[in-house]
Formats: sequence, C-alpha cells, structure tokens
Amino acid sequence: MYKYYRKSEKREKSKKDVLNLNYAPAAVVCEDRQFHAKIRKHIASALLIAGMLFLLTGCGHVTEEMKAGKENGIALMENGDYEGAVAEFDSLIDQTKHVSSFEIDVLKYRGEAEFMLGDYGAAAYTYDTLVKVDKPRAEYYYLGAVSLANSGDAEGAENRLESGTKADEKHAAAGYAEAMEALGAAYMTAGDETKADEIYQTLVEEGFSSTEVYNRWMMAAMKKGDYEEALQHGEAGLALSDDRAKKEIAFNQAVCYEYLGQYEKALELFRSYEEQYGQDEKAGHEIAFLVTR
Repeated sequence: MYKYYRKSEKREKSKKDVLNLNYAPAAVVCEDRQFHAKIRKHIASALLIAGMLFLLTGCGHVTEEMKAGKENGIALMENGDYEGAVAEFDSLIDQTKHVSSFEIDVLKYRGEAEFMLGDYGAAAYTYDTLVKVDKPRAEYYYLGAVSLANSGDAEGAENRLESGTKADEKHAAAGYAEAMEALGAAYMTAGDETKADEIYQTLVEEGFSSTEVYNRWMMAAMKKGDYEEALQHGEAGLALSDDRAKKEIAFNQAVCYEYLGQYEKALELFRSYEEQYGQDEKAGHEIAFLVTR
C-alpha cells in the first residue's frame, strides 16, 4: 500500500462547525448545506475528470470486485451513509499495490465522504495526500483549506489557501471563493473579525460578490459593533440578483437597527421579514420584545 495513505481510524463528527456563526440577539447565517452543496459540485467536477482519465489509461491491477466496491461506496454516499462510504473506500485503498488513476479516484471520493461526515481533519489529510500522489492542483489545496477551516484551524486553512493561489495566480480554479469564505468564517469563530473583514472585502473586489459573502461581511461588521457598516454591506447584498442569503440579510438588518436603538424600524423590518418569509421563532421572539419598547 502506498505509504501516503493511512488506514481507517475511529472517526468522530466535529462538534464545532465554523460555518455556524450564531450570536445574540439572533443573527442568522447561510445554511451549511448550501455551502456544502457548492463544495460537492467542485468535487464532482474533479471526479468527472478523474473518471475520464481512468477510461483513457485503464488500471490493469483493478479487479471487478474493486470496481464494484467503489460503486458501492458511491451508492452509500448518495444515501447519506458517509461513514459506511469512508470504510468502503479505506478498504479499497488497503488493497492497492501502487498508485493509479483508480486510487486517485477513490481518494477523491473518500475526501468528499469524510467532509460530508464532518471529519474535516481526515478530509484535509486526504486532500494533502492527493497533492502528493497526483499533482499539486489548486483545487486540492482549496478543498483542504475548506476542510481545515471547518475544523477550526484558520492558520492551517490560510496556509493551504496560499499554496493554492501559488498554483492559481488568477484565482480561476474551482473552490477558491469557497475556501476564502470558509477561512473568513474560521476567523470569525476565532474572534478575529478584522481578518474576516479583509477576506470578504477581497472577495468582493475580485468579483466574487454574492449574497452569502455580503451576509458574512455584514456579520463581521456586526461582531465588531459597527452596525452602520453592517447595514451598508446588507444593502449591497440585497441589490444583487442572487437570492440565496437575502433572507439572512433581511433578518440581520433588523438586528442591526435593534442594536442601534431604532426599535420602531427594527420592529417594522422583523414584521416585513415574517410577511415575506413566514413566521419564524427567532423573529417572533424579537417582535414580542420590541412591541414592549
């Protein structure tokens, strides 16, 4: 077995997800599943390329049983059994004698399964392995950065991101924006709103604007206590055609006005929020509080 691989170890779901940034009174962030869906899209693209390579080169040592095992692992992933999928892929890797396109393909699937399982440290290790046994592709560094950021290792994530940008000077490779977003979220969790603010500003300046980015930038300003700046970021986000995080921005707008002591405006916005998005427990709590002011 190739020495860069590691055998299956006991895995535990991460208890701390840096993309879940909630703080008083009731700030709302983008759903993790939206972010994970984007990451899965980039992984799928890499897997498609690997599959084409596999068809072109072939793998004489790969048995029909091993091919069936890979398909079983993929099926387990599609059914949400990420732990079972990781075990299947580990078993396949343990059977290998040398590295070929088949093993690289399996490693990519294992990295995705580990990420979706919440074992972000293991996923980062797998992407580091891919850098060594395949090529130092920017995509691997970016996926490793996202994984480390989710594990709470902002410094490690920044190092991987820097390695990726050295191989991707124009920041055109898949996963760059997601790695930056994840790093910003990691710095937010670590309490370094200044670095998070710089990251979100860079994303916007480089043309990676989205409602998700503006919502996170808005939250960085809120954590710094600069609610006027936060409202500016929120307005910029709402002006985009992208609807993915407009609900979160709308909620956070109301929160900003509440912190600014503009209770009538905050109450108006919370009511507008419920009219547009339906009743919400957190919004209802804020409305109940504000009507007494």
